[in-house]
Amino acid sequence: MREGYHNLLRREILELIPTSARRILDLGCGTGALGKALKEKQECYVEGIELNKEAAEIAQKNLDHVCIDNLNRYKPNLTIKKYDCLIFGDILEHLINPWTVLQKFASVLTDGGKVIASIPNIAHPWILSNLEKGLFRYEPAGILDITHLRFFTKTSIFQMFYSAGLKVVNFRAWPSEKNPTQYHVTAVKLALGPTKPVATILILTHNGWEYTKECIDSIKRNTITPYKILVIDNASTDGTVERLRQDTTLYHIENSHNLGFSKGFNVGLMLVDTPYFILSNNDVVVTENWLKHMVNLMILGPRSNYVSGPQVIKDIPYTDRGSLEAFAKARNDVIGAPITYFFRIVFFFALFKAEVLQRVGFLDEIFGTGNFEDDDYCMRVATKGLKSAYDNTVFIHHYGSVSFKKNPQEYKELLEKNGQKFMQKWNLTQYGGQQRQGNL
Repeated sequence: MREGYHNLLRREILELIPTSARRILDLGCGTGALGKALKEKQECYVEGIELNKEAAEIAQKNLDHVCIDNLNRYKPNLTIKKYDCLIFGDILEHLINPWTVLQKFASVLTDGGKVIASIPNIAHPWILSNLEKGLFRYEPAGILDITHLRFFTKTSIFQMFYSAGLKVVNFRAWPSEKNPTQYHVTAVKLALGPTKPVATILILTHNGWEYTKECIDSIKRNTITPYKILVIDNASTDGTVERLRQDTTLYHIENSHNLGFSKGFNVGLMLVDTPYFILSNNDVVVTENWLKHMVNLMILGPRSNYVSGPQVIKDIPYTDRGSLEAFAKARNDVIGAPITYFFRIVFFFALFKAEVLQRVGFLDEIFGTGNFEDDDYCMRVATKGLKSAYDNTVFIHHYGSVSFKKNPQEYKELLEKNGQKFMQKWNLTQYGGQQRQGNL
């Protein structure tokens, strides 16, 4: 037993445990010091799992029940079927496959039950500074503990919890934002209903909470087909993150930096586990029946008021939500072909078959903040012999380029720069989609 390593009380973790939790499972409980303090603090049953036999024998005196077992196997002899709280105190980084372990143990969590975890931050400034010098030195303890098998950043922690079906509701750097040695995570198991989602709606945000809220509200109001929302936030500073944490009807991921369009969305695309997914800007308003058309296409876009190319509908008549919804509903019965095949769909809002990720891959990240990644992806889809189209019966309102309107000159320069990258990549001298508005 490592001296002092297995018998830490961790008061900073103790304060995170819900006082309402009555059945608690401490994974990697050490000598049970934390569980003992919990039992003294509140009425509860605390069970522990510990690999180190010497530490486990001490823990048996402090806790109600202790399993001496290896979490990598996930075959502990648990005494009850459901727990109100799971504790992963500096343990996930020691596991061979922490993603699978977290997912499996989430299955014994009650709906609304919480997971409390502390996880070292491999993106600590000291680590990054040493990496620039070519140094990555293991230590007896700390972030680079020699027994650590896995390493995490803020983004990858959120990804791991999402893949386990857990929603992060509280997230803090410890001991401080300036010295983020580790992160403390509080996550809850969402009860999203018995029907498995057909589509994952990925929404990319960077500030603009008023638009994001309207977008999310419109999805909840106008979507009947089973779905789940995954918001990927690119380091918002306007309160967006705090509001996303409070909404337990959706999942979200918090990036430490503004990763731009492609890289930001790719963070979420890595996690898609539904037959369809949607890429959505945060400044759109969806309308009734928008998700009813599940067609055999790789990419399907809507018509809109603010979009380049033939997807646009000019001279829109609506002036408020009521007239917007009436206008959109009338288009459900549009005369003529409901689907128009076209080589380029703008990704301000687009529906995809998940199969496209296996056949085409993720968005190309060379386009930075944004623009032309959708042109590029549609070209890649076409080279695979696949089709894209837009749906004439579906209308989505788009406020349009909210993030770039604040600096039009910067937007113009970015558009020109990314246009050159696109032309060079595809060895083109001219391109029909070059006159365009952005997708942000």
